[in-house]
Amino acid sequence: MSLSELTDVLTSLPGLGPRQARRVVEYLLRKDSAYRERLAALIAGARLEVSECTRCFRFDAPSASGLCRTCADGSRDASLLMVVEHDVDIDAIEAALTYRGYYFVLGGLLNLVKQRKDKILRTRELLERITPEVREVICALAATPEGDYTAKELMTQIRAARPGVAVSVLGRGLSVGAELEYADPETLRSALKNRG
Repeated sequence: MSLSELTDVLTSLPGLGPRQARRVVEYLLRKDSAYRERLAALIAGARLEVSECTRCFRFDAPSASGLCRTCADGSRDASLLMVVEHDVDIDAIEAALTYRGYYFVLGGLLNLVKQRKDKILRTRELLERITPEVREVICALAATPEGDYTAKELMTQIRAARPGVAVSVLGRGLSVGAELEYADPETLRSALKNRG
């Protein structure tokens, strides 16, 4: 594999552009072979040590029930369901110590240019997850044009399929363009409290 091939592969990772990917390649090449072999083994073994929750699609330690720790926790508020883009968003929300409902990982956002409205990731699964116990769905997506567009489309589909369920979005304590995983706990508390 050439340097350019490895750089190209790394640019497919979230948040890594060509320059950052090239820096990572150079960093890895400077490390000893034991480090590189350990990293490769950890990456190869990750899917054996981690499974995707059958209910919310979060990655967690494998369980006999197929559920992550959050979905298996019966003490949480079953009337609340928060839709997030990625697993890391759950960690950020949990750090705010405000939300006690369940989650659903959408797995991405609608692209304003490329994707059609009916191609939202996991829409069917989300609608199936909205059981009679769910009274409110909170769209907790990035404060970006794609996040806003996806939330709007989700709200339309949820309201059409589940008319008795309230649908809200996070309050704008989050700046436009902000990713949830980088928001501090106080900002997330404010956004949850002021959702609309």
